[in-house]
Amino acid sequence: MRYFSQIFGIIVAITAVIFLFFIFSVRVGNNISFTDQTTATEPMITIADPSVGPATAAVTIVNYGDYGCPTCALLDNTLQDLSATYKDQLRIVWKDMPNTSAHPEAMNAAIAARCAGKQNKFWEYHNMLMQNQNSLGSDLYQQIATDLKLKESSFTRCLTSQETLPLVERSFEEGASLKVAATPTLWINGERYSGNFTSADLVKKIEAVIARL
Repeated sequence: MRYFSQIFGIIVAITAVIFLFFIFSVRVGNNISFTDQTTATEPMITIADPSVGPATAAVTIVNYGDYGCPTCALLDNTLQDLSATYKDQLRIVWKDMPNTSAHPEAMNAAIAARCAGKQNKFWEYHNMLMQNQNSLGSDLYQQIATDLKLKESSFTRCLTSQETLPLVERSFEEGASLKVAATPTLWINGERYSGNFTSADLVKKIEAVIARL
């Protein structure tokens, strides 16, 4: 009798462990696990977030943007120039914040860019979306995939099934928790900035951060 009681106890313990594992684990696209953050005060940078520049850079700019936002496209050009200028001193991180009420294709464009990211072409695809934001739509998404020589069957399957939607939604939810009300909104080394940014404004902020190090 004691033997059967011990076996029963072991089975109950194993069942409890498995149950707790599934309760506290959340799987979101690309086999990436996230833990819910209820009191966000600044962006959390994870491997799910597209970035350019070294993680050890002196300055990190986190950019919450929308592919249908004209100001975001202008900022994107500025950030590309700054990335080339500052190189190892600057890291740029992209966060999706699609405003579908103002830009109906913003979500689809974000999903498409993330699908390109699965083939290591996120930034190339991202840049072409920003350059052609007046033509956002399925034809453009496929044309960019062709131009970048993506594996089109894989890309189309990803886009059609919205495989990368959870990644976009996670980014959007984080922005909402941070009360990002307009795009673009930036965090520069943890400090929030919003509004229109000129290249001179950003250079001044970057240089000020570097000077404090």
